[in-house]
Amino acid sequence: MTTSNLSAVASTEAKAYPNFKDFNQVVVEGRVQHSEIKAGEYGEYVSVTVITTLKDGEQGIAVTFRSSNGILKLAKGGHLMNGRRVHITGQISAFNTHYVNKDGVIVQLTRPRMDLTSPALTLGAKPKSAVA
Repeated sequence: MTTSNLSAVASTEAKAYPNFKDFNQVVVEGRVQHSEIKAGEYGEYVSVTVITTLKDGEQGIAVTFRSSNGILKLAKGGHLMNGRRVHITGQISAFNTHYVNKDGVIVQLTRPRMDLTSPALTLGAKPKSAVA
């Protein structure tokens, strides 16, 4: 390569490329820990926390998401009871291990938390206490 070709390659490599959202999808299987119907600025929605274990013997992580579509209908129908096994597909919007409390102190979460957007949910087995 000539010197001019090398400088053209170097200037191309040095060029900054913008970062764009990759729209990565994740699928998580776990059990519903909590679901609550809430009133929001744009109407009702359901807030759901699912616990999933990444490795045998570990405490697991919390997966949280909100929805105002069919998942809200499932919650209103009583299908998102605590302990229900579910499969969730969604896009990761955040992953947190700590938070800042009202006093400005950094506190570690009991479980790491992954927040999802655009959730889709498939119902699995009910907990033994809910099976008649």
